[in-house]
Amino acid sequence: MLENASTLAAYRIPVTSGARTVEVPVLLPGQRTGVVLDHPAIGPVIWIAPEALGGFTSVTATVVPAGVRYRSENCRALTSRGAAVLFRDAGGRITGGDQLPPANVSCAPGERVLPGGAPGAEVFPYCDLRTE
Repeated sequence: MLENASTLAAYRIPVTSGARTVEVPVLLPGQRTGVVLDHPAIGPVIWIAPEALGGFTSVTATVVPAGVRYRSENCRALTSRGAAVLFRDAGGRITGGDQLPPANVSCAPGERVLPGGAPGAEVFPYCDLRTE
């Protein structure tokens, strides 16, 4: 788990483990997100005032019987960079994880249910303001 304990938004957070790197696009103050890497190391982060994000809100994901329900209150579609999926045991300890590819994650405004997820899994979408 990666947590932003500051009062600034963390933007474009590189997280590396060995030869593998993922980039968490945005992490708002007080927000946590999943990262599916063993022994992750955080690289240099761009810190910006949350108001500079122009009303950006994080996309949420909930596992439902039909798959994963993604919900975005943003006024435009964001760019999907995939998602981290964490699995926990009955005691809440993380037991494993998976990385969903961008095509399997919705960052569109409103609600959308896509296949995937598993009972008890947590899904953390990586939705980016950038279009590149």
